[in-house]
Amino acid sequence: MAEMLRPCPKCGGKAKLKRGLPNMGNSKIRYALVQCLECNYKTPTLKPLKGESDKSLKERAIRLWND
Repeated sequence: MAEMLRPCPKCGGKAKLKRGLPNMGNSKIRYALVQCLECNYKTPTLKPLKGESDKSLKERAIRLWND
């Protein structure tokens, strides 16, 4: 089961996981980050480690936000 996102540590707002491909450059590079929908506070943008799955990248972004 996916881990739930905690409220924003800055304002207490709701957070959202964002994943996808960048709009520029190498379109094969994926990314993940978590961003507050209220104040736009966000984690650093994470790129996958060598051989890392999409699921693992998502879980790493969530852990970074929740810690």
